Amino acid sequence: MALRRGAVQLSRLLQGCNSQQCTAAASRMFATASQNGVPVEVHNGGGNKRVVVTKDLPGDRWLQILIAAGCRVEVAQHLDVILDNATVKKLIGDKCDGVIGQLTEDWGAELFEALKAAGGTAYSNYAVGYNNVKVPEASKRGIAVGNTPGVLTETTAELAAALTFAAARRIVEADTFMRTGQYKGWLPTLFIGQLLQHKTVSGNW
Repeated sequence: MALRRGAVQLSRLLQGCNSQQCTAAASRMFATASQNGVPVEVHNGGGNKRVVVTKDLPGDRWLQILIAAGCRVEVAQHLDVILDNATVKKLIGDKCDGVIGQLTEDWGAELFEALKAAGGTAYSNYAVGYNNVKVPEASKRGIAVGNTPGVLTETTAELAAALTFAAARRIVEADTFMRTGQYKGWLPTLFIGQLLQHKTVSGNW
């Protein structure tokens, strides 16, 4: 019933909008459903390709692209942080064209066999690395594998800089000191840390 209401609302919303507006609007509309007992959000319920996403992903550009390609997108809402193989197989079900999964999942023979049996042809790992993916097992079953190379380069650099400043200026220690009620007032030597100006950062402090 919820899925039917969502489809009606979506149909009304899309009347009179251009294609880009339609795709953006569709990405914001969803219905709730259950796939073999696993709760999911269903976007573009009338899509002719079923794509399963095992976790909520940030932003909606990825969703707009899938909807524009005519996909029905089901995003798992399971309470477990890490999904086991049994739960992922429930999400795949009897008919699934592709999956976007996580690096915390074990994508080997078991899951790729389930995806192939459901008619799947593609799996994308939401990560730069793919050590959780047995690529030969996917290849044996004719399933294409994708990942997201390069997307964390700037992020890694920024976090390295943040950690460097935090360590040099003793931010974490000072925060703990304050939160545990130990701060009684300013002292000239209290958590002054190290000044990084005019210094070369290396492994030797």
